[in-house]
Amino acid sequence: MPKGRHCKGIAWEGFYMNIVIPSFGRSDHLKGADYFKNAIYIVPESQRDQYAKKVEGKRVIAIPEDQDGCITRKRNWILRNIERPLIMIDDDVERIGYFEGRRGLKNGSHKPKSMDSELLPAFFNHSFELANQFGSRMWGLNQNEDNRTYKEFLPFSLSAISLGPFQGHLEHDLFFDKTVGTKDDYDMALQQLQKYKILFRWNKYHYICEHGVNAGGIVSYRKTEKEIEYCKAIMKKWGRSIIKYELPPKKMTDLLNAKFVKIPISGV
Repeated sequence: MPKGRHCKGIAWEGFYMNIVIPSFGRSDHLKGADYFKNAIYIVPESQRDQYAKKVEGKRVIAIPEDQDGCITRKRNWILRNIERPLIMIDDDVERIGYFEGRRGLKNGSHKPKSMDSELLPAFFNHSFELANQFGSRMWGLNQNEDNRTYKEFLPFSLSAISLGPFQGHLEHDLFFDKTVGTKDDYDMALQQLQKYKILFRWNKYHYICEHGVNAGGIVSYRKTEKEIEYCKAIMKKWGRSIIKYELPPKKMTDLLNAKFVKIPISGV
């Protein structure tokens, strides 16, 4: 464990890992509290008691106010202070879903299913093992019930973006870049791909959440002008041939989701 880390991993159903949920102003709306039953909430000191009333006190870690206030700063605090293997889950993620087989909806889409919470420890451990064997220092899940990227015989990818609502971290020395603001998850994935030339992401499994619409969290300070600024910042950093946003935006989702991300790495 790197020097300075003070929160050691916990044993969950025989598997050793840390599962944390950075949260802010959402103590009354903890979507995945029962589903991710061993997850620890990382909150500012001023909100400790509010969260402790909703979940067990041992499931709350309060951090200094100056280490909170924006998601990038909080995620970096977690990377510096929480032992790996480490899973970071957004507080609006309700559960994990997956696609299986070709039978589904009448329109031809695959019908999603929900993973039983009792299967999570083994699934998380298996994912860390696979990522490590492939040489990936981070792993993640597909986007919110997006069956467009699911192919029955391609359950995972090694060169696709893994976004902030769910990320698993092994040991690495990369941190989230505050200059790109709320695009820090895109940036982290690009950093991982640039340095390690690989990122293990499940296509079959996805997170289910209300990303971008529920009150609290980064939604509380997400403004159109700032989002445009962050879109420009990440495009300037990586180049518009790698990541591009639709500017000026026609709708808010144009600012939340990149128009395209092209990774110049061959592979699955």
